[in-house]
Amino acid sequence: MMKKIEIVKPTINDLETIVAVEKAAWPDIGDGMVAEYDKFKTRIELGLMYLLYLNNTPAGIISFQQPAFTNPKILNNIHQNYKENGLLEWTEIVKKHGLPKDWYEATNNGYINNGVNSTHNKESNCIFLIGVGIDSALKGHGLVNHMINHTIVEAKKDGTEFVLGYGRLPQMHEDHTSATVHDAEKHLLKQKPSTNLPADYGARFHVFNGAKAVSVIPNAMDDPESLDYGFLALYKLK
Repeated sequence: MMKKIEIVKPTINDLETIVAVEKAAWPDIGDGMVAEYDKFKTRIELGLMYLLYLNNTPAGIISFQQPAFTNPKILNNIHQNYKENGLLEWTEIVKKHGLPKDWYEATNNGYINNGVNSTHNKESNCIFLIGVGIDSALKGHGLVNHMINHTIVEAKKDGTEFVLGYGRLPQMHEDHTSATVHDAEKHLLKQKPSTNLPADYGARFHVFNGAKAVSVIPNAMDDPESLDYGFLALYKLK
């Protein structure tokens, strides 16, 4: 059967559908990985989501924001430093360039606006990828790549200069019960056989779509599969 994929900007009428996809995406992870209604309501109202249909069935979601905490000059400096030196130390990036230390700080715990300040700035010409989820029953169709690619293409159309995200390393637990930053760096650099792509599919999605895996992020978020590690994915679009 030929795959029919449609990606749309959801409306508030799609809120129940989006929450259902999110829950289906993380059935074994626990509530810590699942966003609540209020978080998605804000993202929909701000136009910061896409909803993917596979053969007319809701199958995937992706959320993003225009980050208030960085700008193209900062991200270009990080990108250039990575090109010259390879993997960078996360503590140095946070200290020197002011990026939020973890996903919670970068997104106001997923709410974007916490009533005091917002991590979203509609005037920013950068994009921060908040999260992507695919119904676990519909995996194996390359839907994450479709969602990331769509978001990148639309960002380019809007003149976005950089896209960044705090990606997961969900295969970390397969090799380690606990891990140091050095262990996580080795894991991130490990390549899938016969490719130049990361072995861990969490990083592979991003690198396949043009990102550089710039730095390992310890305590990126509460994520047992990744042993709480993440990485900075950085896309230079111009």
